[in-house]
Order: sequence, then C-alpha cells, then structure tokens
Amino acid sequence: MARIHNRRTVSIVNRAYSSDPLERIESIAGVNSDRTRWTFSQAAAIARIESGTDAFTVKAGDEVVKLVVHVHRGEKYLQSEREKTHPDDLLQLTEAQAAAVIAAAAAPVEPSGRRARR
Repeated sequence: MARIHNRRTVSIVNRAYSSDPLERIESIAGVNSDRTRWTFSQAAAIARIESGTDAFTVKAGDEVVKLVVHVHRGEKYLQSEREKTHPDDLLQLTEAQAAAVIAAAAAPVEPSGRRARR
C-alpha cells in the first residue's frame, strides 16, 4: 500500500438527488492548508482511499472521524468509521458549515501567519 500523502478534512458534501442511500453523495470537497480548494467525486475519493494515497476525515461535533469505504451489495460508498452508532456524520455537513469554511479560507493571512480578524 502506498504511503498516505494527503490528509484531507471534508468540509463540503455535494449531495446527489437520489433516494438511494448508496447514491446520496455526489462529491466531497474541502480546503488545503495553503487555502486552495479540492473536490473529488465519490468514486475518485474511494479510489484514493483504496490506493492509500489520501485519507479523508470529517469533523463531527468535537471529534475528527475518519472516512472509510463501505461495500453493500457490491456497491462502494463513503461513510464515517462510526456510521453504525452515528449515522450520517458525512451527510450532516450543512451549507452554513461549508460557507464558514470557505470564508475562513478566504480570510487574509497576516505576516505572522495568522488569519486577520474581520
């Protein structure tokens, strides 16, 4: 297995318009430490997890929870490690949370490396 090069925090989940639980996620996205944005389709994120090059996490309350690939009836999809006890960790990312993450990433950085307050 390849060495994990990218540890990414998911801050945005784009939902597909489907009632099928296995097709509810179209893509995931977030912001890198250099404030650039990334987006992967669910299939691409699954491929990156399976190849071992990327690890994805989601913040659920005060916890950081790892995303894993789950297989159900031969179909692969993303879910959090604690899905059985906390369903929909991934799907609970709201548009308001996504807007806050994007706004924080867009905040100017002071020479000290800290984000300027607005």
